[in-house]
Amino acid sequence: MKKIIFILTSVFITYSCKAQIIAVEDFENYNQELPDNAYIKDINNILDKYVGTWKGIYDSKSYEFKVIKVTENNTDLKYKEDLLLMRYKITDSSNNVIESTLNLSDTSNFIIRGNYLSNRGSYVLNYIGLNDECGQNGTIFISIYDTNNTKMKLYLEVDGEMGLDCTSGGVEQVLPTDWIDLTKQ
Repeated sequence: MKKIIFILTSVFITYSCKAQIIAVEDFENYNQELPDNAYIKDINNILDKYVGTWKGIYDSKSYEFKVIKVTENNTDLKYKEDLLLMRYKITDSSNNVIESTLNLSDTSNFIIRGNYLSNRGSYVLNYIGLNDECGQNGTIFISIYDTNNTKMKLYLEVDGEMGLDCTSGGVEQVLPTDWIDLTKQ
């Protein structure tokens, strides 16, 4: 009898643990409330192809994006997840730095944070710019488009939400508001 109880308990514990892991590619379609201690995990290493340094030119400006994969604990919502963080440096044609987030910590609000892997194949990130109060915010879409994982497109869909502290009106967007082609370095 003890042996049966032990086996049933082991099966139940194993099933419970497995039920708490959600693959990143399934998260967009996950229609249930996340259980406590759930883990949105990159089981199949899908996010790895985005990791690295990417460069491209848009509107006479050079863009460098550094993408890393991290596992973050969301203590408020009681789950952890694998996601991408993106930093950037923008320079003009004379190589003067227009804006850079390369030296900011992972916890900075100005680091572009991964949100989810879209069913359409793009990875979706949340963007808060240095002038967030005046409309530099939105959603970034990145998509790998070659079989060698060395070509990526990036696009910013501007939310443009403005805070009460913005007295100057909207500011110019520093990130591309049309698709930019990037090459992995």
